[in-house]
Amino acid sequence: MRISRALIAVAAFIVAALPSYAPAQVESTPIPAPNKPNFSSMEFLVGTWTCSTRSARRPAPYVTTVTYALDSTGYWLNQTSTTNATAWISRKLTTWDKITYDSDSKRWVDVSYGDGGAYGLSFSSGWNGNKMSWHDVSFAPGPDISAQSDTTNTKVSGTKITSSSNFTETKTGRKVGVTGVCTKH
Repeated sequence: MRISRALIAVAAFIVAALPSYAPAQVESTPIPAPNKPNFSSMEFLVGTWTCSTRSARRPAPYVTTVTYALDSTGYWLNQTSTTNATAWISRKLTTWDKITYDSDSKRWVDVSYGDGGAYGLSFSSGWNGNKMSWHDVSFAPGPDISAQSDTTNTKVSGTKITSSSNFTETKTGRKVGVTGVCTKH
């Protein structure tokens, strides 16, 4: 009997010393969906616009057709912009923007991408009266442009928007103004 008591004691010690593994519990709580953005301040954009943009270092403005549409999920305002070729733009260019509101950081977000590897990420605190400024956090100084300002859009009416910004040329240090006027069809 002594051996069996000793074996039982050893077996009990081994069982107690081994870590107990319980099967992992599967989390059943669904991931909370973020609130859908309130696009009421941006709804006037929905539709097609013609924009004329003038850079002080170009001989003439270039024209862009811009279309805004709310996506079916209710989380994004989609923007498609197409610029036809000009003397200094060698081919038609298209960019796509996805605009939403981040309620956690309380800011508008514009994620953009386009032909030829174009990309951008901009933030805005929203409309301040009839003005909305966008800060491009993806900008990095380079051989041509050393700095850039925020882009400020001004809502003149429900069918007209103006924009203004500037950038600094790396080689000359010259500040170059860029202005735009968009009208809704």
